[in-house]
Amino acid sequence: MSPFDKSWQRLVSAARRAAPAADESAPYGFSTRVAALAFERAQPSPSALARLSLRAAFIACALAVVAVAANYSAIRGAFEDTPAAAPGDDPVAEVVDLGT
Repeated sequence: MSPFDKSWQRLVSAARRAAPAADESAPYGFSTRVAALAFERAQPSPSALARLSLRAAFIACALAVVAVAANYSAIRGAFEDTPAAAPGDDPVAEVVDLGT
């Protein structure tokens, strides 16, 4: 037998003679450490499609801001308190007047 085999046999016999441990649960925080290490290594890099769609979203937001800025006077005019049509131009009132 080689010295390695002798050492292995002594180790196996010592392990068989050892009394089983009363508490076989993992030490406090072991599972948290293992999960943290697993998630640390499993962070995927964003795909090309994800990067492209994020750029497209930024461009769309920029175009929306430009469109609102270009039509600001029209938007402001829509929220003013002046009526949109003259009092005589109300078609509903004309139909009601025809019925009476």
